[in-house]
Amino acid sequence: MKDDDGIFNPLLDLSASVGDLNRSWHVLKQTPATWNLKDSLRHAEGLGLLVGRLASVLSAAEQELAKVNEGIREKITSSEYATELESEMRSAGIRFSGEFPSYDLPPFRFTVSLEEFEAKLSLGRKSERTADLNPQQLAKWVGVRYKKVLSRKFNATAFLKDLLEAYRVSNRLNYRGKEIAWGCAVPILDLYDILTLKQTARQDYPKQYFVYDLGLLKESAVPELNGFRFELGFARNQARAIVVVDSSGRESRISSLTIYKGDE
Repeated sequence: MKDDDGIFNPLLDLSASVGDLNRSWHVLKQTPATWNLKDSLRHAEGLGLLVGRLASVLSAAEQELAKVNEGIREKITSSEYATELESEMRSAGIRFSGEFPSYDLPPFRFTVSLEEFEAKLSLGRKSERTADLNPQQLAKWVGVRYKKVLSRKFNATAFLKDLLEAYRVSNRLNYRGKEIAWGCAVPILDLYDILTLKQTARQDYPKQYFVYDLGLLKESAVPELNGFRFELGFARNQARAIVVVDSSGRESRISSLTIYKGDE
């Protein structure tokens, strides 16, 4: 078959052959339920011909696919690829710094691996991957996730209230006391678990949002609320820490929260 420019294209031949075979097979596999012998016999007679035609176009199609893949490989390994990708990201409204193949777009880290033919978007320890490396599609994929997080309005007061309530629960559980041990640290991940006890809450408030909110809170000069002072603890033991990224892209590993009451 020929493409729109009148040039023979083996991939179009392959697509047509697969389509014809798929349509016949769809009729044949329905026969036990439909008892439609007329259509079944007609398609069964032509099945061998369709398979033979598919085999005849397969070799040329494989060669064409190899050319297409090699052409894409050359494009993504050229210097123009990085330029085009960065241009598409700017057009998508993504603010970033760094150089190909690794970029900072706070609170995310975005990397492209030419060895693995994939891209990765990370927020703390959570990451998503895609193998669609077309610059326009890739920039759109990043932009959707980037804007979803940045479009959220951060309400510091509401966040501190939530942390305070979760701290009250976690503190009693960790120190096994009837009274709250103000000034004693509790694991930061325990607070997230308490805040999202219900499955629906975890869906509405995924961990990457919690991590980003902690990064914004960390930027606050003196995080206080109604006489309570909040202090984030930076990790020595990495096992229970989370990587927090602030709006400037700076990373820190936070493992605990301590709340002081009044002058304590």
